[in-house]
Amino acid sequence: MFNHSINNKIVFFVSSIFLLCLTYSLFRENYILLLFPFILALLYLSILHVKYLFYMVIFLTPLSMSLEDIGFDFNGFDIAFPTEPLLLGLMILVIIDLIFRFNFFKNFIKQPIVTVLILYLIWMFITCVTSTIPTTSFKLFITRLWYILPIFCLGVFFLQQKRDFSSFTLCYTLPFSVVIMYTTVRHSLYSFDKQSAHYMMSPFFNDHTSYGAMIAFFIPLLIAALFSNKKNRLVQVMIIGIIFLFFVGFVLSFSRAAWISLICAVSVMLLVRLKTSVKSLIFLGVIFSLFSFLFQNTILTQLSNNRQDSSDNLIEHFTSLSNISTDASNMERINRWKCAISMFKERPFLGWGPGTYQFQYAPFQFSADRTIISSNDGSAGNAHSEYLSALSESGFLGLVFFITLVGIVLIRIIILYNKVNDLGLKRWLLAIFTSLLSYFIHGFFNNFLDTDKASVAIWAVIAIVVSIDLANNKKLVY
Repeated sequence: MFNHSINNKIVFFVSSIFLLCLTYSLFRENYILLLFPFILALLYLSILHVKYLFYMVIFLTPLSMSLEDIGFDFNGFDIAFPTEPLLLGLMILVIIDLIFRFNFFKNFIKQPIVTVLILYLIWMFITCVTSTIPTTSFKLFITRLWYILPIFCLGVFFLQQKRDFSSFTLCYTLPFSVVIMYTTVRHSLYSFDKQSAHYMMSPFFNDHTSYGAMIAFFIPLLIAALFSNKKNRLVQVMIIGIIFLFFVGFVLSFSRAAWISLICAVSVMLLVRLKTSVKSLIFLGVIFSLFSFLFQNTILTQLSNNRQDSSDNLIEHFTSLSNISTDASNMERINRWKCAISMFKERPFLGWGPGTYQFQYAPFQFSADRTIISSNDGSAGNAHSEYLSALSESGFLGLVFFITLVGIVLIRIIILYNKVNDLGLKRWLLAIFTSLLSYFIHGFFNNFLDTDKASVAIWAVIAIVVSIDLANNKKLVY
C-alpha cells in the first residue's frame, strides 16, 4: 500500500512539473514539448511492444509525406514523415538485437533469400566506398538499410500465420483506401483526364506510376485476404469494398506500366497454378528472351510504326505503351535506359555509386535521344528501371545480385507452393507470387525501392516468404 501511494505521488509530481514546463513553453510559443508524450509512447512501444510499432509503420506508410510537402525545409534534406524516423529507430533496435542475440539468428541467416540479400547489401556497401559521390551513396545505403533491416527482419517473426498475412494486407490497404478516395475525388474535379492523373495523389505519392504500381501490388493480396476471412462476413464486405476501390484507382491511375505488369504477372501465375515446374518456367523465359534478341530489329520496326500517343481514352492510352516514336514519356524512358547502359560501359565493375545516376547521366545523353521532358542539367530523375539502375550504379555484380535476389524469391515461392498441402497457404503463396512478380516486371520501367511506399510493402512480403520457408523446418519466435 505504501509503495502504491509513493508511486502515485511520483506520477503526480512528474506530471505537475511537465504541465508547468509545457505551459511555459506554450507561453513562449515553443511547441517542441508537445512531442514529448509521443516520444515516450514510442519508447514504451519499442521496449515492450515492438510488434505494435512494426504495424504502426505499416499503417502509416501510405499516409506518409515528405518534409518538404509538410512545409519544412532543412537545406535539401528530405525524408518521408513519420515513417522514416520510425524506421530509423526500429533499425537501431534490430541492430542491437542482432548483436546481442547473434547465435539465435544463425539459422535465419542461412536461409537462401537472406544469404543473397546480405551479399547484395555487402556489394552495395563496397560500391558506396568506391562511389563517384560517396556522401550521396552512403545516404542511399543507410536509407536502404532502414527499409530492409526493420521491415524484413521483424516481418519474418511477426508475419508467420495466415491471419498475420491478412493483418498486414489490411493494415496497409485501409489507409491506402483513404488515399485512393482522396485521389479519385480530386481527379473527378478535372473530369478524370490523363494529364491531371499524374499528380492527383500528391502529397501522399510522388506520381501516378508509383501509385499505380502499389495498387497493382496489393490487388492479389486483397483477393487472398478475402478468401482467408470466409468466416467473418463483416470483414469480407469491408475487403470487397477495398478491392472495388483499388480497381477504380488502378484504372484511373493511367499507369500503363502498372496495367501491363499486373496482366503479365497474372498470366505467369496461371502457369504456376497449373503446377508448371520451375525448370519449364525458366526455359520459357529463356526462349522468350532469345526470341526477343534474335528478332529485335523486326520488333523495333513494328514498335516504331505505332503513332498512338497517350490519351484520355483508356484503350488508346494502353496501346500507346509501345509507341517509341512520338510518345514523350516512352522516348524519355529509352533515353534514360541508354544513358544507364553508357554509364555501365564506362564503369562496368564498380559502377558510379548507389544513388548517383541522377547526378551523372547528363553527359551521356545524345541530342537525338533527348525529348521535350529531358532534363537540361541532368540533375533530376532516375534510370526508370530497377535493373539498369543497379547496373549503372553498382556495376555488373550489382545487377547480378539484384536479379539473383529476385529470381530466388520467385523460385522459392513456386517450390513452396508445390510443397505445402494447406490450401489457404497455397492461395497466399499464389497471391504473393503475383504481387511480387507484378512489381518486378514494373521494375523494368520504373524504380521505387528508394521510397517508403514500395520498400515497406516489398520487403514485408519477401519476409512472409522467408517465414513460410522457415516454418517448414523450424518455427521462429521473437
